[in-house]
Amino acid sequence: MSVFIMDEQKINILYCFDTRFWRLAAVSVYSLLKNKNAETQYNIYCMVAPHTRGKKKIQEIINQFPGTSLIWRPIKKHENPFQTYEYSRWSPVIFYRLIAHRIFPELDKILYIDSDTLICDDLGVLYNTNISDYVMAAVPDVALIEREDDPVGKYVREFMQEYLNNGIYYNSGVLLLNLKNIAKYQELLLSTKIPLKYPDQDLLNAAFVGKIKTLELKYNYIPGIMYVPSHIPNSQLYGSERVILHFYAAKPYNYNMISRMAYSLFYKNATAIGMHPEDFIKHEQKYLKHIAHKKSSSDAFPFIRINGNQIKLFGITLMRI
Repeated sequence: MSVFIMDEQKINILYCFDTRFWRLAAVSVYSLLKNKNAETQYNIYCMVAPHTRGKKKIQEIINQFPGTSLIWRPIKKHENPFQTYEYSRWSPVIFYRLIAHRIFPELDKILYIDSDTLICDDLGVLYNTNISDYVMAAVPDVALIEREDDPVGKYVREFMQEYLNNGIYYNSGVLLLNLKNIAKYQELLLSTKIPLKYPDQDLLNAAFVGKIKTLELKYNYIPGIMYVPSHIPNSQLYGSERVILHFYAAKPYNYNMISRMAYSLFYKNATAIGMHPEDFIKHEQKYLKHIAHKKSSSDAFPFIRINGNQIKLFGITLMRI
């Protein structure tokens, strides 16, 4: 049995994103570095879609914190076994966290963090969690599984019954990854064929039943949450510090959808690096308008498909845009 011995100062952190989410990743990186202990140093790995923007900005942030390094790694289509027709309804980026062991085979361990997060404390204790006998550690999802009228809770409850032997269903927003063990069991991921709603999350839960260590709620805490399933102690909801805030239900730049405290925290971190919540709203609206235009074009001409920077007619590439 192997035992992880953490380097006293270097901690490997992983973000996965594309141009749509690089701004959120930049704010998260800043909060990570701003709240670290003086002796802590991070290696920040960014697995990004080709042509993703934001490298210069994130590097500028990192340069403010000596001892921190940036590893920027665009992922090509052939490197991602999930970038196939079977998974084409989802962005390839969401599967990057599941192939980190392929991209960084030299690493034993890495801590994946979603871009829509704020880090409020040093992550040394979390990173030093012993996962020698596990493929990863994660926080249980807080879906309302005990509410009959909640559709997400119903989905998770039925998923737990059918695929997890009524075991815990974990959220994939924060994952402490044992890359060597994932490499050992990677065929479980590739061979798991089930109906997917939350694809990367469903896959890792179904493939790695019994191989995921449970982390406390404070490491993947959803601001404003008022309820946790019965398998999560209430003391974790009300009685612990928040280490990582995860805004997967409502984005932190949306003033009308989150608490004033959470918005103020995001505002403080974003403006510290020259960004403003209005910038995020503007870019998100622009993205959604672009997607709507692409969809209307596809609906009008079903034999034409826009795939990345290519226009295809009956599957044949006509031109690049």
